[in-house]
Amino acid sequence: MNTSRLTQHQSDVLRTHLDPKWGSAHWIDRAGRLGMGGADEVHTIEDIKRLGPISPHDLRERPLWDYIPRRYHDQSQRLVIGQTGGTTGAPVWTAYLDEEFRAAFVQPFVDVAEYVDFPRGESWLFVGPSGPHIIGQAARAIARAVGSAEPFTVDFDPRWARKLTRGSVAAARYLQHVTDQAMQIIESQPVGVLFATPPVLLELAERMTPDQRQRVRGVHYGGMAITEDVLLKLQCECFPNAVHLSGYGNTLLGCCPELTTQSGRALDYFPHGDRLLLNILDDNDQPAPFGRVVASRFDHSFLIINLYERDYAHRVDLPRNAPSAFQGPGLRNPHTPAPVADTVPVGLY
Repeated sequence: MNTSRLTQHQSDVLRTHLDPKWGSAHWIDRAGRLGMGGADEVHTIEDIKRLGPISPHDLRERPLWDYIPRRYHDQSQRLVIGQTGGTTGAPVWTAYLDEEFRAAFVQPFVDVAEYVDFPRGESWLFVGPSGPHIIGQAARAIARAVGSAEPFTVDFDPRWARKLTRGSVAAARYLQHVTDQAMQIIESQPVGVLFATPPVLLELAERMTPDQRQRVRGVHYGGMAITEDVLLKLQCECFPNAVHLSGYGNTLLGCCPELTTQSGRALDYFPHGDRLLLNILDDNDQPAPFGRVVASRFDHSFLIINLYERDYAHRVDLPRNAPSAFQGPGLRNPHTPAPVADTVPVGLY
């Protein structure tokens, strides 16, 4: 039983969503069905279990505005809205206050970029989806936050790409279509940072000249999982002059970056601040060294309690010399186990 007390921020978020007049309709209704009186009954991490778990199905069954507290309904201009990729079902909409969007997607990268000396002021190339996916908005904000202009971009539709049979002619043609556009930018612009998924980066590395690959000073991975062997190849063989960083997260939760760039490393990811709690639970829902990833998000705009991800991971403690804004526990080598992975369409994103 985890009796650790919630932080002040987490308690404030619960009060926002459970306020009977100004809270969010979904959480007010759920608390009522569970016989809870409100946020005053929730003091510890163990207590929040009474409100969860919440599932993607729960988040699909009502309009987006039922999950956003009523106090923000007349401040819609402050909201950043995005939709999940729909990998495991119908897509889910979510929202962030603009400052929460920065806390979830931008500041974690900014802090770790300073920590590992990720290059500043370089021209970025982002190859990935734009609206309704939130990653395109994040890519633009992150580049600006590390002293660069907005990225050069190549847009693609990950939902269409997932419908193409892996290894098929159609899938190969779509990858070529995307990388053709990326190469036009690389051949005409001084690209110093690449932000894309591992399959796209591997294809680009095949097509780029040695001089173009040597020019790359930073590589940021997103959109899908990367394995240690693929990272090692991209880091040591394809783009040896670059600082390589990957992140773990999604539209609903935000991003947890790595805190190291050494070659041959395990892939360890850590939450930034106290807006996101990550747990590793075994099949009996008990904390364990290895198990399923369960996440809770504490934002005033949107509350998620005990969302069971499809990924499994090893629990890892925060390094002693980590930047102070990061917290543990973290996740090591999160991945979707084979029985589930076989049912999840994976392509370029």
